[in-house]
Amino acid sequence: FTLSYKNGQTPNPCMRCNPTIKFGKILSYAISLGAQKLATGHYARIKKDPSGNYHLFKGLDNQKDQSYFLARLTQRQLENACFPLGEMKKSDVKQMATQRGLRPVTHDESQDVCFIKHTSYGEFLSAQKGFEPKPGFIENVKGQVIGEHNGLHLFTIGQRRGINCPSAEPYYVIRLDTKRNRLTVGAKKDLLSSECKVVQINWIGKEPTLPMDIYTRVRYRSKEASAMVFPQSKSTAIIRFKNPQTAVTPGQGAVFYQGNEILGGGWISPLS
Repeated sequence: FTLSYKNGQTPNPCMRCNPTIKFGKILSYAISLGAQKLATGHYARIKKDPSGNYHLFKGLDNQKDQSYFLARLTQRQLENACFPLGEMKKSDVKQMATQRGLRPVTHDESQDVCFIKHTSYGEFLSAQKGFEPKPGFIENVKGQVIGEHNGLHLFTIGQRRGINCPSAEPYYVIRLDTKRNRLTVGAKKDLLSSECKVVQINWIGKEPTLPMDIYTRVRYRSKEASAMVFPQSKSTAIIRFKNPQTAVTPGQGAVFYQGNEILGGGWISPLS
């Protein structure tokens, strides 16, 4: 998490946690106790085909679908996973809980990073060993210096708040240049990208060897976009979008879909 910010990227901790901690360390421990499956509350579905291969699908509740965060699970992990809520809607789960006299510990759904409590992520990063915030200059897309920043780790591509540079139209973060310690800002149209590079891809099934049409989601809150994947190797590909996408952010997860099935996912990486 800290290293990603240090490198000018915006990490996705949940997509790291699921394969390495929940379905890594915790699953291994559960199996050592004699368990056959590890059940979690993800809104997603698993299906096994006649050949014995496992497939990951979106949860029935489109509003709560969390399959995006599970795109890096392997066949073995899916074999030992159980998602009881996958065929249910959140409203049904709440109704069942009420009927059984269960009350939630908190009434609001948390959107925070689970390991950062009672502080901002900027303060958390500043407290990490070896992490030193570096103030620098803010420039526009023409390279003109228009202000100063207190550290690139406080910004992510597409961000609008906190730039503090007066302008007739709002500025958005376009690029984080760690070599020069420069924050580049521009107009909303400057956020559009027609392609991106994806690395360390986990293909849940067999990886493609030829270009293929897919749908790609470049962040959890975005919709899947029609795209063409051009494999560069088993775990690297160039994704070209049918329509340019906004705020494609290095460090975030790119997840691939065909219909409701999740084919896999990797990390968005700078093209150069």
